[in-house]
Amino acid sequence: MKERSAKYTPSETEEKWYEHWMKKNYFSSKPDNREPYTIIIPPPNVTGVLHMGHMLNNTIQDVLIRKARQEGKNACWVPGTDHASIATEAKVVKLLREKGIKKSDLTREEFLDHAWAWKEEYGGIILNQLKSLVHPATGTEPLLPWMK
Repeated sequence: MKERSAKYTPSETEEKWYEHWMKKNYFSSKPDNREPYTIIIPPPNVTGVLHMGHMLNNTIQDVLIRKARQEGKNACWVPGTDHASIATEAKVVKLLREKGIKKSDLTREEFLDHAWAWKEEYGGIILNQLKSLVHPATGTEPLLPWMK
């Protein structure tokens, strides 16, 4: 019997199980007769950058989805996109103010042009950060398989 190390080394454990989950296609879900279990991921705001709170949230969801799959449920983890239009508006209004522009002086279309430009520049930061995270065992696979 192999002696267990007193120290947890992710590469010794995670690679084996990650490969097993990939081979068994555990990261996909198609409707069938099993009990459904779904987590719709609250999407990250477009107004900031990835922080520890995002990772804690994703880790908890990952644990819940894996547990549901181990219980035989048809588990589906669905990613989202922006949901913070009010926060985005506040960021755009602040940026306009810094440029000496009042929102009230703009037409709706002009304001939307500024909002879309802001979103194009800042809106993908968190999603790009999430996509760049790699699994600690493989160093190449995405940490979150749905980000492929």
